[in-house]
Amino acid sequence: MKDKRIFLVGNPNCGKSTLFNQLTGLKQKTGNFSGVTVEKREGIFSANGSEWIITDLPGTYGLGGVAEDKKIAYEVLLSRKPEEQVIYVLDALNLERGLQFLLQIIDMGVPTLVVLTMKDVLEKKRIQLDLDKLKKQIGLQFILVNAKSGEGVETLKETITKPNQFQKRARLWTWGTKEETFLKTAKQKLGIDSNEAEFFLSQSLKYLNEDPHFSEERYYLKFPEETKNWLRSQVVGKGYSFYYQEEMIYRSFFIKKVLADAITYPKSIPGSWEEKLDRVLLHPILGFVCFFLLMGLLFQSLFSFAEIPMDLIELGITNLQSIVEPYLGEGLIKSLVAEGIIGGVGSVIVFIPQIALLFLFIGILEESGYLARASFLMDRVMGKFGLSGKSFIPLLSSAACAVPAILGTRTIENKSDRFTTIMVSPLVMCSARYPVYILIVGTVFSFPPVFGIFNVQGFVLFSMFFLGMVASFGFAYVFRKTVFKEDSSYFVMELPRYNLPSLKSLFHTVFGKVKSFLSTAGQVILYISVLLWFLSHFPAEYKNNEWETSPIETSYIGRIGKVMEPAIEPLGFDWKIGISILTSFAAREVMVSTLAVLYGSEENEEGESLRSTLRTEKRADGSLVWTPLSGLSLLVFFAFASQCMSTLAVTKKETGTLLWPVVQFLYMTILAFTASFLIFQLGKILGFV
Repeated sequence: MKDKRIFLVGNPNCGKSTLFNQLTGLKQKTGNFSGVTVEKREGIFSANGSEWIITDLPGTYGLGGVAEDKKIAYEVLLSRKPEEQVIYVLDALNLERGLQFLLQIIDMGVPTLVVLTMKDVLEKKRIQLDLDKLKKQIGLQFILVNAKSGEGVETLKETITKPNQFQKRARLWTWGTKEETFLKTAKQKLGIDSNEAEFFLSQSLKYLNEDPHFSEERYYLKFPEETKNWLRSQVVGKGYSFYYQEEMIYRSFFIKKVLADAITYPKSIPGSWEEKLDRVLLHPILGFVCFFLLMGLLFQSLFSFAEIPMDLIELGITNLQSIVEPYLGEGLIKSLVAEGIIGGVGSVIVFIPQIALLFLFIGILEESGYLARASFLMDRVMGKFGLSGKSFIPLLSSAACAVPAILGTRTIENKSDRFTTIMVSPLVMCSARYPVYILIVGTVFSFPPVFGIFNVQGFVLFSMFFLGMVASFGFAYVFRKTVFKEDSSYFVMELPRYNLPSLKSLFHTVFGKVKSFLSTAGQVILYISVLLWFLSHFPAEYKNNEWETSPIETSYIGRIGKVMEPAIEPLGFDWKIGISILTSFAAREVMVSTLAVLYGSEENEEGESLRSTLRTEKRADGSLVWTPLSGLSLLVFFAFASQCMSTLAVTKKETGTLLWPVVQFLYMTILAFTASFLIFQLGKILGFV
């Protein structure tokens, strides 16, 4: 009879989901990123004729606060039955962070058994962990396993079936002297003698102190009216520090004392190469130099290393068109397939090598352990703009896509930090902008390398990344000083050890990201390419047994473009660029396919690339449309404009209101138009073209 339940609890990436599979025999997705388990999963564990329901809760770094992952685990544990137990999965390589959460579980009065994972890595790194001292200091049963290979899992299964292996402990850490004295007095007066009751009391005290990270009144309301009045009179305005953040600090004091006695890291020996490397990468000056050098290397490589595969793909698309055309005959079908479908979709596929390089580079930074150090380093800067280092990883994730970056803000407890990060994330250069940027940069900045080494195009691309980061920080400061004035949260993290990135893991990461890019953007590009082909060829007449299509200037799309051209002409844009800006709202990369379809509708030299076509495009007065000045204006416009309906949709979902996506769209659009206008008009005054 399945009347017993065990909750599987732990931090993200601690091996919890893998252990769940070992215990239940069920398959579940595992990964290297926070929040992979977004809801509870259940399976059956059988042993010695008995069965237990194993519930795998979302990976989180703690209970309390407003982050979504914490809410789910918190609510489930709070509503559990008294006989239900917890297996706490603790990453042996991140003990300090993991013990923070464990102490919260203990404070709730939950019967707990601790499983330490990463046994193989401990042995490989020669890290000495004294389990007996941990058991003595914490007062719980600890079992060391290798969740991947299954080593130690049988011992765990036997332990689960034995009585009294899941234990409760009284609170192990202490508040400050003033707070601890009051707690002792309150417990005596109110007759509190259990963990559960003390937990309710401490949560009530946080509520009375108006803790910004814990404002629930349900615990306080559980007390009788007389008790509530007494607590309010004793706490409000008396200067007690019953706050969630203070609680974290006091728990850290206890954890550091425990670990100093129970664990020894070989890497802590002064003079180790990792320590020397950290001195450079975390240095307040050298650290930023290294960060920007790495970013510069990335954008140099996007042009230097990707040019050959891009040329091969471009040649392949041209050959595909020439192969398909003879089978289609003359007429609209040939034009639709060759120009609309193959030309439109192919114009974006050309940029896959550069997008793959971007994802590869970010994957290396993450797996090597550098990304966490960059986050720690940027915390010093971001603090001046009202944000903590917790916001940096979502912001840097926007370099891939703003949508998962905004979803990633769920781990930010502070509401003001979270909403500010959501509002400014789209300003960071994303992968959808890369095809647009690379097309523009390759068209108007085709200069020879500086000193024969440094690619000017790579420098311009790096400048756009830098511009996006600076703009996001600047507007974060504005939002924090105006609408989101709540104090920033603390930033506590344990730096991961340096690791050699796995080639297999990198391949799967890059392949998955590129596949996702093609599957999500590909359909939109295909549909819009077909629609644009129709609008750029019609109205048409059927004469002499064939269709006579309209010239691009008098087509439906041409008429729409001519209407909007006066509004964008001061920015240096013509009507074709205007149309591409409109269509790119569905997906930014659609701009490239839009231009490919529009210019493919004209009589271009066979085999001529889109960039070559753009370089020769002229206005009615004979001047070139695509110049370094107009190109720079367009780059800046796309850097700031909110040209992504998916981003606005997820902003509405995460903020729970239509107000913030509307504000996001308006401020970014006004910023884009103003910045582009100033650049083009000032450039003309100064004599640039």
